[in-house]
Amino acid sequence: MKVVGIRSHRAAGIPCIVNQEIGPVFMNSTGCITRRPSTIPRGKGLVISLLALILSAACTAAVKPQETALIHLRLGESLLQEGRPTQALAELIKANDQDPNNPVIRNTLGVAYLAKGMVRQAVYQFEKALELDPEYAEAYNNLGAALLRDGRAQEAVTPLTKALSRPTYATPHFAYFNLGQAYFALKDYEKARHYYEEAVKLSPSYSLAYHGLGLAWKASGNLKEAAEALKKALEHAPKFAQAHFDLGEVFVDMNQTSLARLAFQEVLHLAPESDLAKKARERLNELK
Repeated sequence: MKVVGIRSHRAAGIPCIVNQEIGPVFMNSTGCITRRPSTIPRGKGLVISLLALILSAACTAAVKPQETALIHLRLGESLLQEGRPTQALAELIKANDQDPNNPVIRNTLGVAYLAKGMVRQAVYQFEKALELDPEYAEAYNNLGAALLRDGRAQEAVTPLTKALSRPTYATPHFAYFNLGQAYFALKDYEKARHYYEEAVKLSPSYSLAYHGLGLAWKASGNLKEAAEALKKALEHAPKFAQAHFDLGEVFVDMNQTSLARLAFQEVLHLAPESDLAKKARERLNELK
């Protein structure tokens, strides 16, 4: 499963960073965290600046622990955005040591653990964040996503539903998608389709949601609808190799061999060295 989308900050008198939020858990792929655009500038310059702030704070006896924690949180967030979860985790642990009752730090720490594949530790941190702030919608979604990553689809439904019940939740399409994934894993394809459709209503260019919808239609035996949904996924994300492969599989089932070949060939073009390409080559050989 692939975990997508992240936010990490809530305004409570603390300078805004970004609210770390895990979005869709993507079937048919391995775990991988991607992120929403952040208000924090990226690059080594920011990391160096934040390190300088940490050194400065260390030399200033009057600095409060919460202020030091915020600096480490900012640095951890920046490192997460740069795809350096190990270094991010070290900074976020320092932030948590300075301010253990900050739900934002707990939530972001959970995201870092999940980026490292440490799912149980991530679940613990998301649960701690929610103990500290029971209205933290992003943390409910993150908890649900982490439970999905842990193969606990039925358990994931409750926190994902709670995320959607929070009226100030800014990115409900993430939770709708994750609910779709949960019900897909539970083989309740009708409910899965409902939640994928809700996700694309809120975010009409959401390629992952169209992809999930296509897989749910395929699992229900509705091949025409599956093909249309997968085409919509590719309309919004033309380089989405997994969607090309799955569309090829649908075309095989529809006995549209020439279209299936084109779809599998596109996988080879987009990701020639991947495991998915290996599967596409096998399918092309079978279609000769």
